[in-house]
Formats: sequence, structure tokens, C-alpha cells
Amino acid sequence: VLSKGSAYLSQLGNIDAIAFDQTGTLTRGKPQVTHSYFGDSVDEQKMIDIVVALEKEANHPLANAILEGFESKEVLSIEVTNQIGKGLMGNYNGREYRIGKPTSFKNVSTMFAQLNEEWAAEGNTVVYVAEDEEVVGLIGLMDIPNTAAKSTIEYFKRLGIHTTLITGDSEMTGKAVAKELGIDEVIADVMPEDKSNIIEHQQEKYGVVAMVGDGVNDAPALVKADVGIAMGQGTDVAVEVSDLALMQNDLTKLVNAHKHAVKMNKIILQNILFSMWVVLFLVTVSLLG
Repeated sequence: VLSKGSAYLSQLGNIDAIAFDQTGTLTRGKPQVTHSYFGDSVDEQKMIDIVVALEKEANHPLANAILEGFESKEVLSIEVTNQIGKGLMGNYNGREYRIGKPTSFKNVSTMFAQLNEEWAAEGNTVVYVAEDEEVVGLIGLMDIPNTAAKSTIEYFKRLGIHTTLITGDSEMTGKAVAKELGIDEVIADVMPEDKSNIIEHQQEKYGVVAMVGDGVNDAPALVKADVGIAMGQGTDVAVEVSDLALMQNDLTKLVNAHKHAVKMNKIILQNILFSMWVVLFLVTVSLLG
């Protein structure tokens, strides 16, 4: 664990609440495609070629999973725009294609909405594929929880520290992950710019708050938190703005760091009390001659 100052380590020992990002933090960050469906009136292979062309320009773990899960027959060259919080957008043959989170789309048929609900309830992260803003397909991806995530959450809960999952995924997906790990609170469908506001609200509600994250989107929340903790294998920005970094993406190190911080604070308090006692003793015996 890299701490950028003793004050941050000391603060870690005083936290009243801790918030976690989902992908790459509580989960391994290596999701796999579990489901996919494209409408009957759609050329499925053509859509797969377009999806692969769009995702090649992305750097999110979901993009890597989609590229591993689908194979294109025709390599397309599409100029891609990454809309933070909404997804990827590109034009091909005079039509606009977009891949993004379900809440960013309005023109969705009942069938696609129902599949989204079913897959999300299983714990899948669902993304929609749209042509001219009309949803024509969806992809479900599952990210396996970090092996140390459950024991880490249990540790903080035993100490009475409130745990929160902050995720851009749907509420159903977030609740499925939270239920598996035993997290107290889920805040889902979160836009990147909202994360720091959520941390501020938690500070007002609980007191000293820590935030654990790994992505560019987490950076403002890591700065806002009393203790920002980055996963070492996350983005450079997250590591740079954080107060502590877990160098090996190992959440057990976070537990160890908290134990050390609590112990350190106790030793500091003991030293202060002992030094005050010594001063009081010396003043007393001086007055008595």
C-alpha cells in the first residue's frame, strides 16, 4: 500500500463510511459476454461488425470483453466519439450508431426492456446497441467479484463502518452485486460527474468517508473523499489523485492498511497521553520542590 502521507493513513483509521466503485474495484474488471440479442429485422453480422469497430476505440473493461466475445467478418473503419456516461457513437453508411447504458436511450421496445430487466436481475451489466437512436440490440456482460471483496466488506461492517456501492450500472445489476457481497447501500445509474456529489452527501450524513476506485470517472470522487484510495492497476489519473494506492489491486491490503491505521492512531494517542502525564508529573514535583 502506497500512502502519500501519514495524515492520510491516520485519517483512514477514523473513517465512518466507505464507498466502492464496482468494475475493476469490487469486481475483477474482466467481464465476459454472457448474452446477446439483435432484433429480427436486423442483419446480426453487420451489427456485430459495427459493434466491434466501435469498441476497438474504447479503453473500458467492457470493451475488451465485447471484443473477445464477438468476431467480425468485415473490418470496418468508423470514427468514434466517446460520450462520457453515455457510451460510444459513430457514423457508418449515413447512419448513426451508438452503444451505451440503457438509461441513456429513450426509443426502446418492450421486448428489449424486458430482456434488460431479466439479464440485469441476474447480475449482468447490459448495454444497448442503437441505430439512429432506435435500440436494435443488447449485450449482457458479467463481471466476477474480486475474490477478496466479500471478506473486505464483512470486515468494515463488523466495525460498524457503512459500506456503499456506487455504480453506473442499472439498479438491478448493482443490487445483485451488493446482495452477493453484503453491501449496505447501492447507488446505481450514476453519471461520472455525480460521484463527487454522492461522496459529499455521504460526508454530511456519516462523517469521515473513504472512496475506493480505479477509473478516470472515479477521480473527482477520490479527490472529494476524506481518503481517496486507488486500485494500483487502474488508470494513472486515479492513482495520481488518490491519497492511498493498493499496488496489486488486492483488497486484503486495504483491510491491512486500515488495521495499521487504527493501531497507529492508538499509539499516537498513547504517546500524547503519556507525554502529558510526564509534563504534569514534572510540573507537580517542581512546585513541591
